[in-house]
Amino acid sequence: MKRLLPLFIVLFLLSCGGEEHTEPETTANSDSTEEQLVVVEDTLPPFESVAENFETTDLILPEGFSYRILFQEKTDKVVRADGQQFPAKGVHDLSVFIPDSEDPENKGLLYISHEDKYANANLGDGGGGTVFSIELKEDGWQVVGDFNHVDFSGIGGTNRNCGGSLTPNGTIFTCEEAWAWNTPRLWMEGKGHTDTSWYNGRPIWQNMGYVVEVDPVERKAIHKHYGMGKFVHEDAHCTADGKYVYLTDDYSPGVFFRYETEKAFDYSKGQLQAYKQSVDGESGEWLNIPSDTTSWIHCREIDTEMGASLFIRHEWLEAIDGKLYISETGEDNFSWAKAKALGGTVPNYTQEDLSKGGDDYDDCFGRVLEFDLSTNKMRSYLEGGFFSDSSGCFSNPDCNTSVTIGSKTYLVLSEDINWYDRGRAGENGEKNRQMFNEIYFLDMSIENPTVDDLLRFCVAPKGSETTGVIFLPDGSMIVNIQHPWPRNPDPFNLSTTIVIEGFNK
Repeated sequence: MKRLLPLFIVLFLLSCGGEEHTEPETTANSDSTEEQLVVVEDTLPPFESVAENFETTDLILPEGFSYRILFQEKTDKVVRADGQQFPAKGVHDLSVFIPDSEDPENKGLLYISHEDKYANANLGDGGGGTVFSIELKEDGWQVVGDFNHVDFSGIGGTNRNCGGSLTPNGTIFTCEEAWAWNTPRLWMEGKGHTDTSWYNGRPIWQNMGYVVEVDPVERKAIHKHYGMGKFVHEDAHCTADGKYVYLTDDYSPGVFFRYETEKAFDYSKGQLQAYKQSVDGESGEWLNIPSDTTSWIHCREIDTEMGASLFIRHEWLEAIDGKLYISETGEDNFSWAKAKALGGTVPNYTQEDLSKGGDDYDDCFGRVLEFDLSTNKMRSYLEGGFFSDSSGCFSNPDCNTSVTIGSKTYLVLSEDINWYDRGRAGENGEKNRQMFNEIYFLDMSIENPTVDDLLRFCVAPKGSETTGVIFLPDGSMIVNIQHPWPRNPDPFNLSTTIVIEGFNK
């Protein structure tokens, strides 16, 4: 869950697009000379949707919102444990806010993961993490002190650190979205992991592709959870009772996983399970995977043979009112034939499309899934596609989170389009072979939403995706601008962590 603490957002006045909130009105009490305050419920959206833009090299935000830079690749220096400083890694992904115990609304640590895979003699090959203090001052959130390196050497290094979460224990789960099928793939002819020696009794490639636990205060990795399986880990959600971790697999076809702890809040021992949807789609069961090293390394293949349900690239997941909302980003021109031949099952919500084309499945736009934690029901909640008024399209959701503004809860969805064709980046984007991505808000009080219910909050700079979206206690928004087009003007020619302000005005 990326909304990492209560948001304390009380928004009675918002000025967006020239519209004003309705002011509270007063009425006289017929039995008293005292006046009673009558609060008129706000029904206005928190901002006016911005127009699509497939040319921008800057970040486009609604009127009344602004951004400031907190942390940038290469520009900022990261301090290693020995005191030496080196240029920061890039490919910023997961953001985690760890509130200060004495002043949680105004101070805390911010952890940023790096979905990196390249050699770095100073800060460690492959992925990584950076942690630093931030504080709310008169002019907004500011970095206080140094940017600190997180040491992953104690668990044999790391690779492509993607999503994750703050655990109930105050540690961080960072997911390795590692496509590590063999050592040469990690070595990359010397451009990747330069130390290819065995670690912990296994080849280096078998040590990548897991959930890594980090102590953000000590600034080091403390555990690599082999028992949570080796696959293309995208995100992890820990339940508040410490019993389960739900895990997404960014692969096609991938598996939806769950890890059940033997003892609550002790993640070192547990049972890895794979989800299998019921035939009617109204429920499902969890299949136990053998608890041994070989099974953990080959868990997806074993799950498929056991009949697990298969999905097309699960990305981030967010918990809201007892349900998980999962971004399934999709893939163009996919075939289920091989997976089905191995024993895997196909989700209920794809059956209508498959009835038209056999095993061929063109999942151009992807969707948001809803998984009920009490019934194990998985359904399509929001299908991607074009807006009915031709004002754009919502495609290939990736990072997601949620926020409560006033009385409404919103699911916040970041795109990471699979390609620039088929209208996903407009005529200009396709002509120039450029990616463009957007962030949308969805009012969760809307029943059976469609893309027409989405509010476009921003358009990201050319070439970049937005990720690591979280909200700070005052309502300010942390966003990572990841892998932008290097020819963009400064600052969005490098991976950058920004804070967006305006929700609390």
